[in-house]
Amino acid sequence: MGKSGLLGLVPFFQAEGFECKVPDYGLITACETRIVNPLIERTLKPYLDPGDVYVGHSNGCAIGYDLMTGGAGFRAAAFINAALERNIKVPAGTFVDVYFNCGDLATEAAILAECLGIASPVWGEMGHAGYEGDNPFITNVDCGHPHRPDFPAVSGHSDIFTPAKLALWGPYIVSLIKSALT
Repeated sequence: MGKSGLLGLVPFFQAEGFECKVPDYGLITACETRIVNPLIERTLKPYLDPGDVYVGHSNGCAIGYDLMTGGAGFRAAAFINAALERNIKVPAGTFVDVYFNCGDLATEAAILAECLGIASPVWGEMGHAGYEGDNPFITNVDCGHPHRPDFPAVSGHSDIFTPAKLALWGPYIVSLIKSALT
């Protein structure tokens, strides 16, 4: 995509009073994640505060998950088309919304990269198939089959960030985070 699709979410979060910190670490290939992800995590830690909300896309979800399980103290997170294993375990009381669609072939391939040992050990196909588990604090949102008839279906790894789709999905993402925090 060139620019992070997550930047498109910033105005929606700011409109609801959130302060946004958006680090840009560039594109990381699957083969680089085993080395680069821990470096990014160490770089981000000083900028995180307990109670922060983490929003990630693709490999950014693997980074956020490692930060979360490493004690970052996030209150909530949104994982959008996560290149992350499906059976995650999050700290007690942490809300996570998982946005996925079956057209996300990039994260379907992520599970193969992890199995071959060339990607982060937490990589998987969450962005393709959603969360697998029974934690009531983790919510699956199947963007390929939206529960609201006025929402466009999403199909692909970054399709949710196309302007017409983000115009509807962006406020929805923020609304789920807000409701989890209240």
